[in-house]
Amino acid sequence: MKQLKIILLASLLCLGLTVRPIPALALEGQLNINTANASQLQKLPFIGKNRAAAIIRYRRDHGPFKSLRELQRTKAIGASTFEAVKPYLTISGAGSFKFGAKTSPAGSQLRVMARINTYPGQVVMLADQAYYDTLRAFINHAHREIDISMFLFKITKSPRNRAAIILNDLIKARKRQVTVKVLLEKSGYDKDINIDNQRTARRLRRNGIEVRFDTPHITTHTKIVVIDHRFSFVGSHNFTHSALARNHELSILIDNRQLAGQIINYIKSIH
Repeated sequence: MKQLKIILLASLLCLGLTVRPIPALALEGQLNINTANASQLQKLPFIGKNRAAAIIRYRRDHGPFKSLRELQRTKAIGASTFEAVKPYLTISGAGSFKFGAKTSPAGSQLRVMARINTYPGQVVMLADQAYYDTLRAFINHAHREIDISMFLFKITKSPRNRAAIILNDLIKARKRQVTVKVLLEKSGYDKDINIDNQRTARRLRRNGIEVRFDTPHITTHTKIVVIDHRFSFVGSHNFTHSALARNHELSILIDNRQLAGQIINYIKSIH
């Protein structure tokens, strides 16, 4: 763990990174870019009054957008903003875009989060519940691999249990052919930790997810998630409902491929 802390500190200092909190948005469906009004456009990530006006002005002067990539010709939409809004746009049809939360048939809150847009080298502070919202967004948009090392992954049968919701997100990612690897603590002193982590491991393994345990002789106290060999979540959040919903916790999201590779190798080295 000392080695990992040194790697993190060195990376942050060398890159001169800026840390800033960014809220994730609750978004669902797609918005027809050719029929949306200014108010609707402003509900998209990073689209404010000026960018919405630019989109409508371009549409008025040049006719309907023939492709989503044409948005970048408005001059107001750069490459990074385009990547952030693209999943929520269409150029035809009535559109199905919704802003906010909806209630699932089981009565639990189902929120499809818009993944925040980061640039290489950026560090994002995720205090308290912002971690849960942001992590879910990145898991739900993962397309390659998810690597996790977690001290405690405690699920319950409650439909509102946030750790169980993350577990279901991981299962959905695996069904999308995303590789998911999980390392959990095997305690030599606390049988309750082992009961909780074993219960979670059984659920994960039944759904084709690789799960490993460390040795009971050394405690693995890490709380790490790496998404697509690029985005690293490191901090104090365990995968428990209290940590994800009630506690004061602090983690950071780091957009750095080199660091992500180092962290994955560190996780692999734990036995």
